[in-house]
Amino acid sequence: NLMVQAAKMVQHQVDGVDVNCGCPQNIAKRGNYGAFLLEQEDVLVDLVQRMAAEVSCPVSVKVRLLPSGVEDSINLYQRLIDAGAAMLTIHGRTRHQKSHQTGSADWSAIKRVVDELGHQIPILANGGIGSLQDAIECLGVTGADGIMSSEAILEYPPLFYTDADPPPGRVQLAREFMELAEQYPPEECGQGSGIKCIRAHLHKILHADLEANTKLRDLAIGAQDVKEMWCAIRQIHDHQKRMGHDVSSESLSWYMRHRRVDEHGVNISKAARDHTKFVRSVDLDEDTADCMAAMFGDD
Repeated sequence: NLMVQAAKMVQHQVDGVDVNCGCPQNIAKRGNYGAFLLEQEDVLVDLVQRMAAEVSCPVSVKVRLLPSGVEDSINLYQRLIDAGAAMLTIHGRTRHQKSHQTGSADWSAIKRVVDELGHQIPILANGGIGSLQDAIECLGVTGADGIMSSEAILEYPPLFYTDADPPPGRVQLAREFMELAEQYPPEECGQGSGIKCIRAHLHKILHADLEANTKLRDLAIGAQDVKEMWCAIRQIHDHQKRMGHDVSSESLSWYMRHRRVDEHGVNISKAARDHTKFVRSVDLDEDTADCMAAMFGDD
């Protein structure tokens, strides 16, 4: 089993191995992984059982709620625990809740899981964590042992950092990321896509700037190497200075792309995409096209 082999390669260098059954995107459906494994219960349970038996470090599983309901979800989670899962992370959405249909995370469903299964293993809550206050509120509502944040942290890594006033701005984070990317080139550290990997991360960090200015966006998504990406960051910084940008006024943008609605309750990212009839350019590689498409929403 490839999963077991992969886990064994890192088992002595990590504190645990997580089986991510949270991804709801079409690429996960094509590859038969992510949230789609949750509806192949016997396959998933057998996988977790084999990993727990053969890997020396703890094996955890990140899950979503099943489309069939909380009751069926809890039954599956119990099977995973019985198979040897040492911890569960519950994303309070189904796989259908993505893109402009993301909606709110169901913290009450997570609370039910904690109430019924939390005496057996640690359970983490995931979904709807866009700030430190959200994390504190979620812990209070769900009673979970901890929080997992994904999209908000990808856009703003110091999300829970409270000691800086003002907090680090987007351009500062982009510069720090680029310095790390130069020190640890993605293509040499397990992320074989190189500059594509860098573009994907900076697209999230600088989303607010790129969404508001097509010239800057074209520079960033068209960067073919580190030098060109540095040039794009400098131009974003210069543009911010000309506009009298106030770092303390920054707020999450990429994280909010599927969560903003207009006065009629219509998702803004979907409306923008429908209005512009946005399509992928055949001249772009897939990663770059994905970055552009994410401005207005995913498939």
